[in-house]
This record gives sequence, structure tokens and C-alpha cells, in this order.
Amino acid sequence: MKLKMRCVIGLAVIMTLCFLGTGLAADKTLTISSGPMGGDWYSLGGALGVMAKEVLPGTVVTVTTGGAVENLPKINAGQADLGLTMAKLYHEALTGTESFANRGKQENVRALAFLANIPMSFFLVKEGNPLASIEELKAQKKKVRILTSKKGSSPALAAQLMLGKYGITFEDIKNWGGSVSYVSYAEAANLIKDGHADAWIGPMVSGIVELTTTVKMKMLPIAPAALDRLRDEDHYVRMTLTKNKYYFVKTNTPHMAEAVILIVRKDLPENTVYAMTKAVLAKPDRLRAIHQTYAGFDPATAWQEVGGPLHPGAQKCYKEMGFLK
Repeated sequence: MKLKMRCVIGLAVIMTLCFLGTGLAADKTLTISSGPMGGDWYSLGGALGVMAKEVLPGTVVTVTTGGAVENLPKINAGQADLGLTMAKLYHEALTGTESFANRGKQENVRALAFLANIPMSFFLVKEGNPLASIEELKAQKKKVRILTSKKGSSPALAAQLMLGKYGITFEDIKNWGGSVSYVSYAEAANLIKDGHADAWIGPMVSGIVELTTTVKMKMLPIAPAALDRLRDEDHYVRMTLTKNKYYFVKTNTPHMAEAVILIVRKDLPENTVYAMTKAVLAKPDRLRAIHQTYAGFDPATAWQEVGGPLHPGAQKCYKEMGFLK
């Protein structure tokens, strides 16, 4: 009887070690924190969920809504395993600075891949609105009802910082008789369609792109001097919107962008992260097809521009594929 019991215990220990050794079976659930519903990140999270189910058999995969800022503390606290954020915010989270000065360092987070530079802070107003420039908004203290993404989100922060380069605060907008509302992308589209808002400051996600097909909009460009300060002081990327990228982009126009990255828990098993990294890199067309933002996704450079250290599992994959020496 004792011998039989020892055999059973021994077999149980061996099976446990096998599961822990793979890193795949040890984590039977995987939570992916994406972005707001109606946005490209939510679609991206869904695609990542499909990939996870393929490479982590037997794992229950859950995709939740989130945002660039909130995904970092969620992953740091173990409330999510994989998520989307910006390289700028990842750096701030690791160092406990800027957006994370009051939250403390988020040390249980590592990068998996750089996906794309996403243009931020399109200042769109209805075509019939007399407002012609951001400088005019400041000089004439025009009344305008502005919408931006949810409070605490990366787009809302970018909008605030962009206006700040002109000496404009959200409080100023309100004091001039206007308003600033933090809403979802779907709400933004409906409010502008129904005449309850005049302007949108944020990214061109699918819901906003669709809005511009039914309501004629114009873009107020960001001045080169403001773009320089956004790059030098706030670590945004300076880019160029090519002529006719959208109908309201009449000429090649300098603009601001942020680097979208995938992040994971630092304490997620190496084999799990390796499997997810390989799933992302091996079939890049799956990401490219989600939205035009990711059309240029390049596995060979996905380890660059992430804002901080890679997870060892991701690093291993990049090295095996010959992208990282």
C-alpha cells in the first residue's frame, strides 16, 4: 500500500513538473486587455485572442476592454496577461514618471512587440464651422464643443498636451463657453451626427472614419513648432500625413503619432510569451488586415522602438527568427 501511494505521489509530481516546464499548460487562462469598444484596439485584441487559442491549446482566453494607460497597471497587478499600450507610456510606467508619477513604478511589465506608429490628435471640426485654426481658437477664444476619448486614456492625454503647446487648457475651452467631453468612439460619432458636438480630437479609429463619410469634416493642422515641442518634451513621434490619406488632408501634412506596442506580464512563463510572439511574427498579414494603421507591420523590426526591455520569451523568438542578434 505504501509503495503504491509513493508511486501515485511520484507520478503526480512528475506531471506537475512537466506542466510547469512547458509554461503553456501551467497558465490555463489568458486575459488580453485591449481598447474601447468600437476602436481598432478592440478588434486587435480579438485577433490576438484567436492567435492565443491556436498556440496555447486548452487555455481559456478572455478579451476585455481597456486603454493605453489603464492596461499597464492592470498587467502589473496581474489582472491581465497581455495588452496594448504606447511605447511612451511603457517607459513612463517603468520609471514611475509623467503619467505614472502618482501611481509608482509598474515593474511587472515587459514588451512583446512594436506594431505601428498611430497618428494622434486629429482636430476635426464640422466643415461649416467658422473655426479655421488652433491659433484662431486661442486668439479669439471661440466657443467650441469638443469631444475626446475617455478620461485617462492615451488619446485624451495627447489632446490635452497638444492644446497645451498653444497655451490652451480644457478649462479654457469651458471658460470660453464651450465644453470638453470624454466619450467612447461610438458616442463621439453619434453626438457629432446629431449636432450635440462640434469637434473631435483623437485618433482616426474606424468609428470616426465612418463618421467622416456621413458628416463633412475639416482638419485643423498642428503647427510645426508645437510638433517639435511634443516630440522634444513629451516623446511623441513626428510623422507626415500623406496627401489624400483622408479627404480632409489636402497636402502632405506634418502630424504627431505614438508607437503602439504589445506588452505582457514580466512573470508570465517564457514559453507562453515565446508562443504568442511567434504567433504574431509568423503570420504578419493577420495584423495588417485589421486596420490600415497596421498595414506596415514588419516582424523584422518589431523588437525595436518598444520603449523598454523585451520579455525573455519574446527576445528568444526574435533571436531564433534571425531578427535580433
